[in-house]
Amino acid sequence: MIDLAVVAQDPAFGGGARAMTDAFLAAASELGRSPDLLFAEHPTLHGRRLTLDRIEWVRQQRAGRRLAPSVASARSAWVVAAAASHGYAALRSGRPYAAWLATSLEDEWSGRRTASLPLSRHIALELNRAPLRRIERSVLAGATRVYAAGRSSRRSLARAGGLNEIDIEVLPLPVDLATFLPEDEKPWLARLDAPVVAFVGRAWDPRKNVSLLLDALPILRRRVPRASVRLIGEPPRRPLPAGVEATGPVTSVAEHLRTASLFVLPSWQEGFGIVAAEALAAGVPVLATRSDGPEELLEASAGGRLLDGFAAEELAEVAADLLEDGATLAAMRESGRAYVAREHSPERLRELLARALAELP
Repeated sequence: MIDLAVVAQDPAFGGGARAMTDAFLAAASELGRSPDLLFAEHPTLHGRRLTLDRIEWVRQQRAGRRLAPSVASARSAWVVAAAASHGYAALRSGRPYAAWLATSLEDEWSGRRTASLPLSRHIALELNRAPLRRIERSVLAGATRVYAAGRSSRRSLARAGGLNEIDIEVLPLPVDLATFLPEDEKPWLARLDAPVVAFVGRAWDPRKNVSLLLDALPILRRRVPRASVRLIGEPPRRPLPAGVEATGPVTSVAEHLRTASLFVLPSWQEGFGIVAAEALAAGVPVLATRSDGPEELLEASAGGRLLDGFAAEELAEVAADLLEDGATLAAMRESGRAYVAREHSPERLRELLARALAELP
């Protein structure tokens, strides 16, 4: 018999959803539970292309029917995913379950529509839209309790499920504070003579909007000639312009991040933006677009700045202002790290999750 069934997104997809799932599994295990991960495999991530499971709503329904008996027999069940549509197995099981989610499908799709996706992706999005929204609404309505990753996430989920926002509590995504340690301040400030602006994630994904950062670099270099960009993670599928390096996938993001002078999150949409919290923990101030994820984090922590729009000129000017002001950056480093240590520690998630697990049979 399964102790704790965790219905999730395919971990092979990586990114913020994987970080969320891993955080839940770790915290639950530390609390003495034995979580089992259940998910619908994404076929293209496992070498299967000629299958109906490439249609997302079909994949969720087929996997849901297959996994529902395991969920039904578990001692307790949770849906832990970016969006509620990944939780169909919990809904179909007919048993009580809780859900910890990052965003709504509508908000996630708004980022996809704005991004320069191929026509085939836009067509697939429209074909999946209605059935996935029905699954999402049903999973949200069927949950005994719904938890969000942050306040903006809570608003998004309330709209999607027709729920009362005050009934949705927040479980904050944790950051490994021992791994994401700041560099000593003296060498970090000295490096502002040739500052590195960092990005972390799938740089090829149009939703991450890395082109905005790359377009801003030549403008930034008019004021800060020795500035460069470091793309940490999967690189874009185009030649890199001058002044840009791509690390490729790395075993330690923190190692490549902590020596950066500024972290930029230029996304069209984020459920939370865990990489921004990791940057703050590593002592790197953050400059981000208003993408529904990082606003709360940056406003509350005073660890960075938010852009008003999506213009390369604005990004470059604000970045230059920061990179030319070592005192402001030093203050952001201190306040950003302190905020993440207080609000996003693994200990805090573990404490809140213990209460949540105790409420669900």
